[in-house]
Amino acid sequence: MEDTEEMEEMEDIGKALRQIQEPYKWVMHGKWEPLKEFYKNHPAEVVQQLTTNNDTVLHVVAVAGRSDVLEFLIDLIEDPEDELYAFKVGNNYGNTILHEVAVSGNPEAAKKILMSEKNKVKDDSHISILRIQNRLGETPLYRAAAFGHTKLVKYLKKEVKRQQQQDIEHQQQDIEQQRLHIEQQQQDIEQQQQQDIEQQQQQDIKKQQQEKAMEYHFNRKHDNMSILQIAVISQHFETAFWLLKRYPNLANRKERNGLTCLQLLAQMPYAFEAKFRKSIWKMLIYKWIYPSTEHLESTINQPSQSGCSQNITRWRPIRDIFNEIKNQKFLSKLTRSLVKEDYSWSANATPNFNTFTLVCPKKSDDSPQKTSESTLKHAPLLIATCTGISKIVKKILDSDPQAVEMLDPATQQNILHMAIKYRRKAILHMVQKDKSITSRLADRIDINGDTILHHAAYVISYPVDAQGSIGPAFQLQKELRWMARVEKIMPCHYAMHQNNQGLTAQKLFEKGHADLLNSAKTWIKETAQSCSTVAALVATVAYAAAFTAPGGTDNYGVPVLRHSIFFVTFAVSDIISLILSLTSLCTFLSILTSPFEYKNFHRSLPFRLHLGFALLFFSLVATMLTFTAAVVLLIHHQKMWTTSLIYVVALLPVSVFGLSQFPLYGGFLQCVKYISKKTLQCVKYISKKTGETINQLHFQGNGR
Repeated sequence: MEDTEEMEEMEDIGKALRQIQEPYKWVMHGKWEPLKEFYKNHPAEVVQQLTTNNDTVLHVVAVAGRSDVLEFLIDLIEDPEDELYAFKVGNNYGNTILHEVAVSGNPEAAKKILMSEKNKVKDDSHISILRIQNRLGETPLYRAAAFGHTKLVKYLKKEVKRQQQQDIEHQQQDIEQQRLHIEQQQQDIEQQQQQDIEQQQQQDIKKQQQEKAMEYHFNRKHDNMSILQIAVISQHFETAFWLLKRYPNLANRKERNGLTCLQLLAQMPYAFEAKFRKSIWKMLIYKWIYPSTEHLESTINQPSQSGCSQNITRWRPIRDIFNEIKNQKFLSKLTRSLVKEDYSWSANATPNFNTFTLVCPKKSDDSPQKTSESTLKHAPLLIATCTGISKIVKKILDSDPQAVEMLDPATQQNILHMAIKYRRKAILHMVQKDKSITSRLADRIDINGDTILHHAAYVISYPVDAQGSIGPAFQLQKELRWMARVEKIMPCHYAMHQNNQGLTAQKLFEKGHADLLNSAKTWIKETAQSCSTVAALVATVAYAAAFTAPGGTDNYGVPVLRHSIFFVTFAVSDIISLILSLTSLCTFLSILTSPFEYKNFHRSLPFRLHLGFALLFFSLVATMLTFTAAVVLLIHHQKMWTTSLIYVVALLPVSVFGLSQFPLYGGFLQCVKYISKKTLQCVKYISKKTGETINQLHFQGNGR
């Protein structure tokens, strides 16, 4: 029976919706004139369901932010009950028309709705649409902040304050009546004392009203999320900064998980990354429009005074860049203000008394990394260190230098432990600037008995894609370099310290990176074998080309075109190609015959691989140059465009290979610098010894 009734109800709703399909299409496509004409002829339909989510036409128009259409439709309602229903009715999510205006962010539309409500609804018991909450417990003011519409937030806050003032006036009338009653009963009370009582009562009521309004409008019942926190999570930092500036006590309000606004912000590293900086062409546009920081700041602070800037920002890509820069600017201001309100770093944490030991005091089967997850529920400084947000860390340390020594109560880890564990180079460099602080933090041992070198040895929480490395061999090299860097700042005798698992840092590293070592072995072998094949092929081609002169030879075996500059280019480039390809082949073969231990991946094997790639690339360049010179020698009488086309075609395979291997050239440059440094040292040494020998011989000659 219930199923039958439900089916009949669905059928009735479906039939009703089919009758108003045209208005739905008009409102979805923004055809406002036929929509207005339809509802002018059918005014009763204004408060009827239009969508499957129980939206009326007022809800949908409110989302579009069309204040003129909203005013027109509201004026069509004549029945007082329908007027009251139109303002209070919510859709399936509990959103009223003012909630939907908060999505569009149109203050004019909100003003039209509130004015219409004030003029049309005369019932004193009517609850203002400003105070109605949706199913999540959001008021329109809260929802406007969630969507980052600062102007609308300001307007709605002013209206809330106005209604609040009216409530206070009603309360004052009650106080006045109480005052008259007190005067009748206590005539002996002095007039001044009576006035003091009245003023105190008025202040108490006003304070209670303000706190009540803040609690009601600035907090979501669903998850206890404050209006400031939702603005931060939604990355609307201009709105968040405005709220914090006027209501500083919002900074330390906690949501249902016990996190403050700064703790939430410290878990958002993506918010601090300007997306336009990842695009080369957008960076060029940015540098062209804002050549200096002063110009950028003046444009953001006084946009209305720059007509040229307004015209430029009409272009969508430039407008997006401008908005992102503006958002980053407010993010910096917001972070600075939140840091000033944060005192979590001053909480006393009782340190453990783990000290250096060569013998494992106890063994634990529990993973030492499990307790570190509690860090996300503690100080913003440590959260920002884990997530790598150096801007927050810097602002906290600049504001409160003592915060650098704080400990996580659950793990007894300091900022140095966290930075090393999560491979945060920028933060580690920031701490290392002060050697005295570094030495104080470097000898601390956490609750698991781990030193900072143990944290460098852990492979967990170190994703491959976050490091920008190419292949497991280079990732292993980065891990080894990280260990070496941390070892330099740690007391040397701590290298033999054993943690609660009975492992030194070196043993922990070898145990945790065993799989990575095997992957690196396989990868570097396969890469070296493939490149050896290519290098051998290039060497074969270059060797064969050396005995095939373009244009042929005369009766004496001398090349006919030997006097052409292109023939010289052909000969020289062929020799270079042969030398480089053979050298590259030898380099790759040396990789295949090398031992594959941890120490070899620290410098030797990656260095050879980088060098082999570079030599192979330049041998390909020389080979294509040889081919180009040979072809030009044969068709040198052709037109210039033919020669140019040959150049382009010849450079195509080299360009493709170069672009595909571009990330490896950073390592190649390091190899070149290393070779240049060693070569220069050898040259200086030889020059010095040669000079000493010459002087000695000259002295002996004069002696004779």
